[in-house]
Amino acid sequence: MGSAARVVLAAVAEERKRPASGGNPDAGDREVQLRLATELTFDEYRTQRGWETATLSACPVCESGGCGFHRLGTYMRKVPAVAYVARYWCPEQHISFGLLPDFFASRMPGTLDMIEQAAAKAETAPMEKAADELRPADATDAVTLGAAVVWVRLRVVLARAILTTVKGLMPERFEDVPPRVSAFRRRLGTLRVLVALRGICERYLHRMSAPLGLVPRPEAGSRVRSGRAQPPGPDPPAPAR
Repeated sequence: MGSAARVVLAAVAEERKRPASGGNPDAGDREVQLRLATELTFDEYRTQRGWETATLSACPVCESGGCGFHRLGTYMRKVPAVAYVARYWCPEQHISFGLLPDFFASRMPGTLDMIEQAAAKAETAPMEKAADELRPADATDAVTLGAAVVWVRLRVVLARAILTTVKGLMPERFEDVPPRVSAFRRRLGTLRVLVALRGICERYLHRMSAPLGLVPRPEAGSRVRSGRAQPPGPDPPAPAR
């Protein structure tokens, strides 16, 4: 493995350690992610405060009900701007459930659209040029060009891993499609391939890895490693400053 590949893989591991919620780094290990199917973009979800209307009618684990399942506020996502994810709590199993909208990346900051945009840009421009355009030096969150290149390479690795996995899961549909964003865009007829794949691969999401896949769902009667829930945010959350 080359040094560049090692740097990218190290960056993948480091980003996945970061709490997408902005809370306790261990919180993700105690929370199960569920898909919130939505056609809203991030901006629409944020403007319409979509977390307030996101609902989960019954506990996904306790089939018989009667477990005291209830809403447990929200948790915060900070990238690309402050927004919230609705949460529910099963006191019987000591498990909290986050309703993750289709556009959010799982287990890392940002959105699937942001990952796709970076990977698509890298398919049409040299890596340094793509990095300079996506993370310009005059941006408020500017980084060095070297750091920007690593940032783009990470998203290229993630996107190609997702597309390769999807090809293997659905060979009858995607076997002849190269694991490139441009190729999948042509096949699916959309510029939001990764968001579309969140729905197409719904039955596999709890077995797929992040950022497309979701945290595995527990079996009925199982308990997570800790009985403590992630601290809830205010419900409704206070306006961001």
